[in-house]
Amino acid sequence: MEPGGFLQPHLPSPPQSSNGSQAVDGLVLPIARSHPIKRGSGKESAVIDHVDAKLLEISRRYEKRFNPASRTGVEADAKGHGYETFGEAAKDLEAITDVVWVTGTPTLQTSYLLSIALAILTYLPSFPFDPRPTFRILRKLDLAFASLLQGSNVETGERLSGFEGLFGARGIDTTKRVRMRGIVERTRVSIVEVAAKEGSVIDNGSIQQVITDEDTAMEDDVSEATGYEDLAGENRGNWEMEVATVYEKSLLLLGESLEGSGFD
Repeated sequence: MEPGGFLQPHLPSPPQSSNGSQAVDGLVLPIARSHPIKRGSGKESAVIDHVDAKLLEISRRYEKRFNPASRTGVEADAKGHGYETFGEAAKDLEAITDVVWVTGTPTLQTSYLLSIALAILTYLPSFPFDPRPTFRILRKLDLAFASLLQGSNVETGERLSGFEGLFGARGIDTTKRVRMRGIVERTRVSIVEVAAKEGSVIDNGSIQQVITDEDTAMEDDVSEATGYEDLAGENRGNWEMEVATVYEKSLLLLGESLEGSGFD
């Protein structure tokens, strides 16, 4: 398999709803597999190879951020130029988040979603605060983490694939829960700091629209990442209020699960 290749028919991809789009259902998380991928299988290897390659590509584009030379042909390559806005990085990270979630495999979901969340935490301070794509991907990760923590989809209430038997009884181990809480808490602090920087905010749309208009295609959202209509004065308050809700579902469940464990 070519590194990063995603045309193999055995690789999972976000499924379409009966009406042709998952967005019709109004769900933030894509519909996952009904059974986890078998450990050690060729399908698992294909997913791991694909996700690893994509995360490496994203990391390289982040390292080339704001570098004009990376777009002149000397350093430019098939992997693309450096990111100029967080919205560009968020688009790629969200696409990988969807692929990981669709696997329906808790071990893959937990490990890779933690890596994606850490990447977001790392990237945020490097760009002007871009409210719309920032809160969009953080909301998706919050729902994913909260679902994994309780073993059922927080949007639908359905039991998650892979939470049967021993894993279902044990759930996410304490080490990963502690790591998750650290990333969650640091991200909440970082959002406040980045948003507070004078002149650092890209006013690219009403955050309330992000929360309520999930039926808008992701491609449409990101294609306008640097050109949304200007926010009216009152809309700025929407993202300021949204800061307080970052990872709120995950944080609540993490507090409950780690209470009395010596890590609270």
